[in-house]
Amino acid sequence: MSDEKIGILLLSHGSRLDDGEEVIKAYKEMYQKEFPQAIIEYGFMEIRKPGIPETINKLTKDNDLDKIIVVPVFVAHGLHTKRDIPHLFGIESDYKDEGEHHHHHDHNHGHHHHHHHDHDEEEFEFDGEIILTDPLGIDTRLYEIIKDRISDNI
Repeated sequence: MSDEKIGILLLSHGSRLDDGEEVIKAYKEMYQKEFPQAIIEYGFMEIRKPGIPETINKLTKDNDLDKIIVVPVFVAHGLHTKRDIPHLFGIESDYKDEGEHHHHHDHNHGHHHHHHHDHDEEEFEFDGEIILTDPLGIDTRLYEIIKDRISDNI
């Protein structure tokens, strides 16, 4: 473990329903319980507060962080993890728009502002390193949960 001061942002998509917030908050609390010294917050990509800038500001407010690790708690890569989130953080993305058909949900193309959420476009400044991890992806631990859901209903 290095001496770097690290902040962690658990990132959820955001929904008008409360369920998603309950889940991401529970993961934050589980992590905090296991690692009491961790500087960890959760935030939302859209629709719900706190948004990403707000959460970064919360993490950096009283902490002189060297690095922020952003974990998108999404099942798979999508336009948000490949394009929107890297764009918001100013991270180079290998996403190329090759003219495929996009299913918009009111995304303003080429900008990271979403018109269907209620976030104030708060700004954030952080000159440390921002690491964006992969989403959860294909993992036998998730497969075990899928099997449980099925077997519970057979």
